[in-house]
This record gives sequence, C-alpha cells and structure tokens, in this order.
Amino acid sequence: MFRRKRKDMGGIPTASMSDVAFLLLVFFLSTTKFDIKKGLGIVLPAVAQADMKKVKLKDENLTKVWIDKEGQVTVISGGVDEQIPMNQLEAKIKRLVTQNPDMVISLKTDRKSKYQFMVMALDKIQAAGAEKISLSTN
Repeated sequence: MFRRKRKDMGGIPTASMSDVAFLLLVFFLSTTKFDIKKGLGIVLPAVAQADMKKVKLKDENLTKVWIDKEGQVTVISGGVDEQIPMNQLEAKIKRLVTQNPDMVISLKTDRKSKYQFMVMALDKIQAAGAEKISLSTN
C-alpha cells in the first residue's frame, strides 16, 4: 500500500556546464591585454639585382663599432681601436660623419650581448646623422 520514496542521490546538473565554460572563455579573452612588440624602425634598401657587383669599401670609409657582452663599446676607425662609453658614441660618430660624408658605420655585437645594448648603439648612430649603417652578425 505505501510505497517508500526513493531518496534522490543528489548530483550536479551538467546541462549548463558548457554554457558557463563558454562564457568564462569569452570573458577571459575579452579582458586579457596582449602585448604588442615593436621592432626596430629601419628602412631597408631595395633588393640588389643579380648583375650588380659587390662593392669593396676603402678602409678610410669604414668605421666598425663593436659591443661586447658587458656593453663596452669599441670604435675602430682608420686602424685605431678606441674604447668609449656608450654615452659618447653619438658625438664620436657625428665627428666621423661630418669629416667624411661617405662613412659607413658597421655595428657588430657579441652573441652574448644584451639586445638593449645594440638598440641603444643603433639609436645613437642614427641620431648622429649616419645614414650608411651596416648591421653585422656573428
């Protein structure tokens, strides 16, 4: 006559679980700020044609700037090595470029050097008015 009621075992309703997960995903994607990295603002020359010959530079038209892994700057111009602080690089390059407008600056850094040293040196070389810059790799 009397039936016993079955006890409900209780459970978590999972019918709307996918909706909640989707809403959380949309929320986190819309509120996350993504970092946009800026590269170096360099205007590259046009592509050389196959029939063009390689140009050999004279030693008096080439200045080498070397940055070691500690950030020490060495300027090699006319066969003379001179170690200078980073803050004097702009003045040195400006003097060299005003003396010789055909001067090509070759910037080379040590493989273990910090990226910021190369960027700082490149900024100072460009600020000095040098237009012919060569970025060398190891």
